[in-house]
Amino acid sequence: CAPLWSQTCGTSVFSTGICTRLDPALRPLETLAPAAQRCATYMDIVIVLDGSNSIYPWHEVQTFLTNILRKFFIGPGQSQVGVLQYGERAVQEWALDQYQTVQEVMEAARNISRQEGRETRTALAIHWA
Repeated sequence: CAPLWSQTCGTSVFSTGICTRLDPALRPLETLAPAAQRCATYMDIVIVLDGSNSIYPWHEVQTFLTNILRKFFIGPGQSQVGVLQYGERAVQEWALDQYQTVQEVMEAARNISRQEGRETRTALAIHWA
């Protein structure tokens, strides 16, 4: 392959150009011209977070959440993250497209307060997510 240029999309690098398959005598058999790549959304991630009284201490939940979030490449045309918290009810903490950077998402995660309550309605939260 003879890439003409490369394009970075998050943690991936796409090289375009012309690739040629050769036989053992180095004669061209087939030539491929890959299409230009587009940085597409890698994935939409909705984290369903148990905020009931059965989960404590809360600061460890927030630390766990920020440790996960810092590993994602979050940005326009990349991964999007939303968080839904549940206890007695399900509450959308933020929507998929609400924050555009890892730093914004991690700051929002640090500011989530625990819902608490007497029930843990996991199935409701998963269904709503």
